[in-house]
Formats: sequence, structure tokens, C-alpha cells
Amino acid sequence: MTAVRGPAVPRRRLGAELRRLRDEAGLHIDQVAAELECSTSKISRLETGKGIPKSRDVRDMLDLYGVQDREIRDRFMRWVREGQQQGWWEKYSDVLRPGKLRVDHLDRLLALEADATSIKVFQSNVVPGLLQTREYARELLRTMRGMLDDVEIDRLVEVRMVRQQLLNRTPVPVVFHCVLDEAVLLRSVGGPDIMRAQLRHLLELDRANVTVRVLPLSSGPHPAIGGPFAVLEFEDSADRDVVYIESYAGGAYLEHQHDVEFHEGLFRKCEDAALGPAESATLIATRLEALG
Repeated sequence: MTAVRGPAVPRRRLGAELRRLRDEAGLHIDQVAAELECSTSKISRLETGKGIPKSRDVRDMLDLYGVQDREIRDRFMRWVREGQQQGWWEKYSDVLRPGKLRVDHLDRLLALEADATSIKVFQSNVVPGLLQTREYARELLRTMRGMLDDVEIDRLVEVRMVRQQLLNRTPVPVVFHCVLDEAVLLRSVGGPDIMRAQLRHLLELDRANVTVRVLPLSSGPHPAIGGPFAVLEFEDSADRDVVYIESYAGGAYLEHQHDVEFHEGLFRKCEDAALGPAESATLIATRLEALG
């Protein structure tokens, strides 16, 4: 299976432009919904890039906003077509649906990852999904056994493995920078054999687009003591970067410029406090040796 770029960027671009046109027209979202005889939530989902766009809805909105220029309308309809594409993750919708996992709307994260050019992750609990081995991932999912059966666990492990193809996507793989709290290396997941394989995998990641750094426990309290987060960056400046924060209440997506800049600065501070890539590899190797 091959993970390909998804529909997230065209949906977000379409939504941002629809919002801009509505603001320029001086219309409230309730007024647009009334004119189109639909719910306000439908308009909101289109404007936030969360809904699958339909040609008729977008044409009606362009008519309402007085957009007659054929070139502009064609551009909007191109975004509609691109935004209707099915992502590779759609075939796993049965196990990605909200409510099934403790992390809701994981499909949105997969769509954003598929379109991102750079991902920066700080993780204090476990190895990030994009770097996990199959058995490490399986053991983590087994901790949710009360919610998932064996078939669902197998499918979610497969989702995680397909996600990792982003790291060797052609022609341009995603750039992945990761800072791990040393506690991640010390926390046993599935026993010594699984941990040895996972640590070896981290050491064998010999790719120019992947950087792993370890924040040692000896450094004391660190800037991101509040918990893990990820910053997803996109090639075009018109596509706002996104911060993803995972919690038991569901994944939170922060797109406000202030939030993104704050977390980008937080990640830089984590990098500054962490060991360099070579020193980090030495620490991982030391932990691997200690496992026997």
C-alpha cells in the first residue's frame, strides 16, 4: 500500500477563501445558511475545511457572494474536485470513527499528515507513531483492549504502518524532527524483546529527512513539561500550519497564528535542551545495551 497526498490542503484552502468571501460580502454564517436552506454547521464545516465539499453548495455560495469571474470560479471548483478525493485512510473508517478510539477524529490528523511537508513532534510518553515498530504499536493498542478487539487492533496497526510511508514518500518525503523525553526510552512496552527491536529501529533510521533527539532526564524540568504536541507545516504560506495535541478528551487542532508560533518556539527550546543527534544515538544505544 502507498500513502499518497490527501484532500486536506484543498479543503482548507477552499474553506479559507469561502470565509473570506463571506466576510467581504458582509454576511453572517446564519444568513448564508438561510439563503442556501441548510444548517449553519454545514457552512461552518466547509469554511473550516472539515467537510467534504459539494459542487452545488460551492456554486450557490459563489453566486450568493457575487463571484462571476470565470477564472476564479474555476479555481474554486478545482479545489472542490481535489477536496472530494478519498484518502488512503478512508478504507479504515470503521476503526477511525469518533467514539471508537480515545482519540477522536484521527482521520483528520492522517489527512493533514498526508499534505504536510514538515512535522515536528515532542513526545514525553511513547515513541511517536511514525517511528514505531509493528509490535510496539500493537502492544500500545492492546492497552485499549477493553475498547478494541483483535481485528480492530490489527487494522489500527496497519494504519500506523501505512502512515510511516510518509517518511519515504516520493519524490519528496516529509521532513520529520522529533524530540523524545528520555522517559520514553525507559518505559517498557511489551517487554524486553519488543523494546530492543524498537530501540534498534530508532538507531537504524538513517534518513536525511528524519532527526531524533533525546531530552535527558538529567536536564531537569523542560519547557514542554505540559505534554506532547506536534506541529505540522505546509509548503504554501497560504495553508496555515497546525498544532495537534492529543488527549483523552480527543485530539485538539490549533490553527491560530499565535498558537502555532508558540508551539514552534516551544519545540525550538526542546531542541536546544536536548542532546544532539549523535549524542542521542549514543544514549539510545546505551539503553539498548542495558536491555541485554
